[in-house]
Amino acid sequence: MKKIIIVLIALIAIGVSIGAVSAEGFSFSFGSESNSDGGDFSLNNDKLSIQGVDFKVPEGFKENESARMVANATEAFGEKCKVSGSEFYNNDTNIIINAFFANDGKFDDLKVNNATNKTIAGHEGFISEKEGRILFDYLVDGKIIEINAPDQQTLESILKV
Repeated sequence: MKKIIIVLIALIAIGVSIGAVSAEGFSFSFGSESNSDGGDFSLNNDKLSIQGVDFKVPEGFKENESARMVANATEAFGEKCKVSGSEFYNNDTNIIINAFFANDGKFDDLKVNNATNKTIAGHEGFISEKEGRILFDYLVDGKIIEINAPDQQTLESILKV
């Protein structure tokens, strides 16, 4: 009886090991987080939703989970507000996607210094360059979305949901 139990345990361990090795090539990212401060963050494979705004994480990018923020207090765009967002990386490059929302309601307008008006993937906003990277800020449903990407092609792929 003892030998049968040992054999069964060994077979289960082998099955688990084979399953883990065969799944190694697949990448599944799942994460959902919300809090009482109004923060909302959801990631399901390459589908990202921050504060109810949807994005597409470009192929090959993985979340830096330690950079995830959900309703963190901050000061941006001239007022105290909260921010939810995260950073995604692919080898030596990264993208940062943040949604800023006002403590007392909604942002009514968006003014960005040293930026050019531009519509990207149907989103009218402001684009600028900082340290060789592209920054795009736009207003949607009273939230300010800010995307920091290595180039405009990556930025466009994030916005094409």
